[in-house]
Amino acid sequence: MTRTLYTLIRREYWEHRSLWIAPLAVAALMLAVSAVGRINYQWTAAPSADFQRSLFGLVLISFAIPVSLTMAVVLWFYASDCLYAERRDRSILFWKSMPVSDALTVFSKVLVVLLVAPLSVFLLNLVTSLIASGIWSARGWGSSPAATGWDTQVWLRVQGIGLVAMIVSSLWYAPVMAYVMVISAWARRAVSVWVFVPPLALALIERVALGTHYVWDVIVYRLVGLWRQANLRLDMSEQMFAQGSGPGGAGREWLRHIDPAVALGNVDLWLGVAVAAVLIYAMIRIRRYSDET
Repeated sequence: MTRTLYTLIRREYWEHRSLWIAPLAVAALMLAVSAVGRINYQWTAAPSADFQRSLFGLVLISFAIPVSLTMAVVLWFYASDCLYAERRDRSILFWKSMPVSDALTVFSKVLVVLLVAPLSVFLLNLVTSLIASGIWSARGWGSSPAATGWDTQVWLRVQGIGLVAMIVSSLWYAPVMAYVMVISAWARRAVSVWVFVPPLALALIERVALGTHYVWDVIVYRLVGLWRQANLRLDMSEQMFAQGSGPGGAGREWLRHIDPAVALGNVDLWLGVAVAAVLIYAMIRIRRYSDET
């Protein structure tokens, strides 16, 4: 079963090459920017060691964001197409003739969305951050070479944050991705339309009929609530640059404020996982009775 599952996962990467081409392309672009670009920052005062470490951590996190966002977009399109495409080109008839259960086939696709692809992006960010750090040190980016100098403790903490964030975000968005995959398994055409129309229509009907907006609040909470739980404030970097160079500045506390593990204690995360499990079961049942139409 393990070998079969491994082959099914490889099949997904064969048929959907954007899963590995897109993040690699963005990572290569970021490395190219590191090699030819330049950062200029005028220090108002001699930066403290805490501020330099915080700046190094900020650069590492900022460097990983484009690759992670790219994979998020790719996974959205993959989830909406992975079960629909095999019905559209009728390859489902071939795969159903193989001695592989519908449950295992669907499970392989779910693993790609929730584990394999996010983990591959984490490892890619880990490797590229090492290469980029070497480039930064060699080129002496910034007005002060120490501003982006290597700090093993900060690098390990940033990688730990990235790993926990990957696990938490996969669990948090599991019901969203499972819903998209259910639509992919059910819809006969226009999958993207069917993904958006039901929740938006339900929210509009509630607003018009009852004057409330609970459905819309649930949608927004599931899409962006994770980052509020993780205490990721968008103005944190501005506070760091404004005050971090002083002896009591916010720079030395910046990395401590980022704690994605806080979301693991949120009951809504685990309720979402339970909903995702129900949707995965529905996905298997739908595929079992699907044909080329």
